[in-house]
Amino acid sequence: MLSVRGLSVPPVLSAVDLDLSDGELVVVTGDDGAGTSTLLRALAAAWGDRARLLEQPPGTEWSEHDVAGDLADPALFAALGMTSPPDREMWMLSGGERQRVRLARVLAAPPEVALLLDEPLGYLDLLGRRRVLERLRGRTAVVVVKSDPDAELVADRVLVLADGRLSQT
Repeated sequence: MLSVRGLSVPPVLSAVDLDLSDGELVVVTGDDGAGTSTLLRALAAAWGDRARLLEQPPGTEWSEHDVAGDLADPALFAALGMTSPPDREMWMLSGGERQRVRLARVLAAPPEVALLLDEPLGYLDLLGRRRVLERLRGRTAVVVVKSDPDAELVADRVLVLADGRLSQT
């Protein structure tokens, strides 16, 4: 279990408490500017090497000459809807392909590492989003989504961030 008490990042977050059980998938929603990205970064800082953060936008964690197939676990590509790791440079991939490469990298983390995912379903079609959600089931994760009924259906809990505080829906 991972816990944080009284997490504050003025003026965005104030006294956030969160307990995350092993294998629990928590979806966090919030309006633009509510602080969902700030929440994930603060959790990553609080939990250190026990968490892995995937932020938006895609394209920031590789150089323009990185080859996609070298950056992720090839076994995860099929589960995410790609027949094989692309052998092209990252800048040559579509937004959906880049997102799948990024997700394959973070999903390769050991199961005991909590995943903190900021809008991981962006750039993906309906089938791609469902594949990602299937891979997240049973993983300890906090996932920020703006609005995705599928994500909310598979979540163990759905929380709303508003006025700097988390509340259960």
